[in-house]
Amino acid sequence: MGLSLYNIVKAGLLCVNALMILNKPRFLAKYGLDDIHNLRPMENPIKYQAVGILTAVQFLKVPVIALNVVTIVFEILLGGS
Repeated sequence: MGLSLYNIVKAGLLCVNALMILNKPRFLAKYGLDDIHNLRPMENPIKYQAVGILTAVQFLKVPVIALNVVTIVFEILLGGS
């Protein structure tokens, strides 16, 4: 498998899929990061951005599902590497 733009996009799609399946209340509640409104951005900006990304990814469900379908069809038609 060579390094190509398609493989980079596919790896990014897999990472977004991994973020989408995280259950926020179960995964982040034990660290106190389940609600972005309880955090102060100036105290720990990295935690704030991480929770913001996890929250934002939840709004991308429909486009990610469409990209998954396109990727699967593309892999079936042209053969996976």
